[in-house]
Amino acid sequence: MSRRTSPLSRSTKLAMGVLIAASTALSVPSSASADPGPVHAAASTTRDAELARRQAPMLALADELEAADRSGGSGFAGVVLDVPGGVVHLYWKGTAPKATGVAAAKAPRGIRVRVHPAAYSAGELQRRADEIIRTRGLGAGGDVHRVTPLADGSGLELGVTKTAGTAARTAPADPLVVRTEAEAAPTPYNNRWGGNSPFEGGIQLNGCSAAFATLQAPMAGDGHFPAKLVTAAHCFSAVGDEVRTGNSATGGPIVIGHVEAIYPQLDSAIIAVDSGKYVTGWMWDGGVEDGSEYTKPVVGTSAARTGSLVCTSGAWSGVHCDIKITKTGSTLDWGTHVSRAVSIGDQLQGRLASGNGDSGGPVFTLTDDFSSVLAAGVIIGGDDGRSATCTFRSGRCSSRLFFTDFRTVRSFWGLSWMAGQGPEGL
Repeated sequence: MSRRTSPLSRSTKLAMGVLIAASTALSVPSSASADPGPVHAAASTTRDAELARRQAPMLALADELEAADRSGGSGFAGVVLDVPGGVVHLYWKGTAPKATGVAAAKAPRGIRVRVHPAAYSAGELQRRADEIIRTRGLGAGGDVHRVTPLADGSGLELGVTKTAGTAARTAPADPLVVRTEAEAAPTPYNNRWGGNSPFEGGIQLNGCSAAFATLQAPMAGDGHFPAKLVTAAHCFSAVGDEVRTGNSATGGPIVIGHVEAIYPQLDSAIIAVDSGKYVTGWMWDGGVEDGSEYTKPVVGTSAARTGSLVCTSGAWSGVHCDIKITKTGSTLDWGTHVSRAVSIGDQLQGRLASGNGDSGGPVFTLTDDFSSVLAAGVIIGGDDGRSATCTFRSGRCSSRLFFTDFRTVRSFWGLSWMAGQGPEGL
């Protein structure tokens, strides 16, 4: 799903304007053992390119259809994309409002909207999901580590540990639970490398990765937009922790700033960049220290939609695409904390979707001309029961991806806008 763009030299990046964001000079520690593997670029085939073009307007249309549920309390259940077929499936409990018909009538040529009845609304399913986690989650001594409201509104899907699978099937019947999957619990993937300011998405930090660089609304109208990096909460132990890049070309890690805030329920953390240092609304694509790295501008956001395709670009395993979102809006119980707004994706060929060290890294989709990216999520882990061959620096990898929805993260933290339009550094 991605097309290679011409890499920019660091001197070119720094000469192109006022800096609002990030870069990384990559060097490999002597202890790194994994050989560089193949980079599965997003638009590596004609079919991938066509799917990326088709998906972009479908995602925009899905946003319009969901916006018809403006009260948040009506019958909207979910949206499922059939990208190859060009169909946006809308599921609604009761009668869908006229606004959905208006949006459907404006669908681009070749894209159809089909409206289906749903047994439950998204709100009803989420309320029951919260109750199940509270009473049967790992943190309550139970067997459930995942609850996913199904996008077709048919009910809930539970994920239980494999050893607890039999017990889960004998648990009291719940009319909203339509199926239970025995599976490995999600595993956080902690572990591109060092460089000086400006800092971009996809760089290595403290054994993890950075997702996207953003700016926050100015305080007290002083006109100053503080520079921030978004990453995963589980990568750090406390607010105030120092944040560094990996080893740099000059021989040591570079201090970026410190952890300003942590919110485990969205498995997200905000990194405050030190005064005199900057971030840019670009992110790293390509491999890890193999000469294939390059950057692309982040020009907006994309909602996680069931059936849509995303890519990842963690600092330890590089870029991986053809990851199809199979579940959205999941709640995960890690035993120590609960994470919400989690989406799950599977790499279509069973190859690597994320590896250890990629936690906190970017999940993204492409614009229809492949020149830019849309921020879709923050990597928070993988499934050790679905192992995949690792690439580059990761030593433990999975064909399944767990990530937090970036729009939810951005809204929660009050990140006012995405930098990235224009040449890097503007």
